[in-house]
Amino acid sequence: MRNSSFSSAAMNLRESITHGTKARIAAINQSARVGEEVIDLSIGTLDDLADNRINEAVIRFIKDNPRAIHEFAPVKGFDFLRQSISERVERFRKVKYSPDSEIMVTPGGIKGAITVVFQTFLNPGDEVIVPLPNWPHYADMIELHGGVMKGVMVSDFYNKALSPDTLDEVITDKTKMVILGDCVNPSGKIYSYEDQRHLAEVISKHNITRMKKGLPQIQVLFDCPYESHILNGPQTISSITIKVEPGQEYQMKDCTSFVTGPGKTYGMHGDRLGYICSTAENITLMAKVQVNLNSFSSTYAQVATNEAMQEYMDEVATSRAINSRANLQWFIEKLNAIPGVRVPSPEGGFFIFADLSAYGEQIEQCGFSSAEEFILEHAKVASIGGLHFAEDASELRHYIRMNTGRSSDCLALAVDRINTALQSL
Repeated sequence: MRNSSFSSAAMNLRESITHGTKARIAAINQSARVGEEVIDLSIGTLDDLADNRINEAVIRFIKDNPRAIHEFAPVKGFDFLRQSISERVERFRKVKYSPDSEIMVTPGGIKGAITVVFQTFLNPGDEVIVPLPNWPHYADMIELHGGVMKGVMVSDFYNKALSPDTLDEVITDKTKMVILGDCVNPSGKIYSYEDQRHLAEVISKHNITRMKKGLPQIQVLFDCPYESHILNGPQTISSITIKVEPGQEYQMKDCTSFVTGPGKTYGMHGDRLGYICSTAENITLMAKVQVNLNSFSSTYAQVATNEAMQEYMDEVATSRAINSRANLQWFIEKLNAIPGVRVPSPEGGFFIFADLSAYGEQIEQCGFSSAEEFILEHAKVASIGGLHFAEDASELRHYIRMNTGRSSDCLALAVDRINTALQSL
């Protein structure tokens, strides 16, 4: 619409699949009979409540510091929070970030942290390489910041990482960023230390060449919302040093911005707090960006997150992950018992990516374009369809991603409904 007052970036935004699905579920459930309401397995949350000690910490802070809780906070976050984040990251990932200069807290959850990173680095036309299938919001967020997403399909996405040869081939002079992480949504694939090292070798080679030519380095956005749901311990590309030639090393920490937050780990989704660990130079500029975007993170969220970062809460994070993994494995076993359904066990996270392609032809003959639509209509189970994670990958049309962080009773009912719906075809 050339005559529209709206920006083309805003006009081209897709409907949010997560929030759009929740609105659709609410509309369906308004007229549903008791016991036939839609089961929501779309959005990635655990049913487990946040630990009450987090709530108690906020209450204490309000009582002891009533002025501080309602006043302006530092743009980069309270000093005590950045200190506790630094300590947790070092405990959890064996990487040290200075709380004074290399950590920044962001409003808007991890999505807010990603926004700051994009706004800091992306110029119009810059390319961002994203392994696919992957989180649907990357595409819109990149475009909203003037960048161009360069999606790269990983064929065996359950088991394989983006290959270093493929990464090397798709890097161009326009490449500004590569998005990686240690638990890919929707496959649950964990990029191992070796996977990350091979990719780091490619990125470091290009960056050394670029520096010699006076070109900007390729940045790595390392996005880890599900970091605590990796039971064998996460790996971090920023800890990798590459020997590029005799006597010369490249530190991946110099080009990596690591983002995460307490939402998935501690059930603190509504707190909407994220944080960025990066170089001091990057954080300095990111703080300037943030103050002009949305100032600082809520004081309430910062106090709550500070409590979550304490060492005694590590056991809480592990316990939540173990319990959710047990639910996930049970759900997978029940789904795989349905003839024609294929659900590989993900390496991490608390979601599954189920392949219902064996029923694809029958589903389409019934007038549905995807398994997601069929399952919602006939099983009253809400999921996220595979095409949202890789728009042009037609082979994912009858895949569905489902959150397994729900109660056992809820998941059992969902399995029964899906089984009944598929057997009716």
